[in-house]
Amino acid sequence: MSLSRMNWDDLPATVRRAVEAHTGPVAAASTASGGFNSAIAATLWTRSGPVFCKGLPVDHRQIVTQRREREINPHVVDLSPQLLWHVEVDGWDLSGFEHIDGRHADYRPGSDDLPLIAECLRRLQQGACPDLPLKQAE
Repeated sequence: MSLSRMNWDDLPATVRRAVEAHTGPVAAASTASGGFNSAIAATLWTRSGPVFCKGLPVDHRQIVTQRREREINPHVVDLSPQLLWHVEVDGWDLSGFEHIDGRHADYRPGSDDLPLIAECLRRLQQGACPDLPLKQAE
């Protein structure tokens, strides 16, 4: 189920201030065009550099996926952007991640991305599975 995407400036001022307590002033924000699981997903441009921010209303039925992403993050830091902060304020749950330049993987046969995807899966298999209620891949 995809969500309607909103812009950074559409968040309540109290929520933006809570985020800026972690990032410093946000000079600009670029709303992400991809992704399906967050009401807000944006690159925030700050004095210390860009940060990726994503979030949902706390009462949204998909909030558990965002919480799970935060819980799993310390176990996959060498394979994914690092979680930098989390705020829950005025009905919103937002997470800030290390910003990386990237794009969606190309899964088409013969794609140059396929070996990279296979290597990532191999590396994931080498790590111990954390004691979290995770879905099975199959």
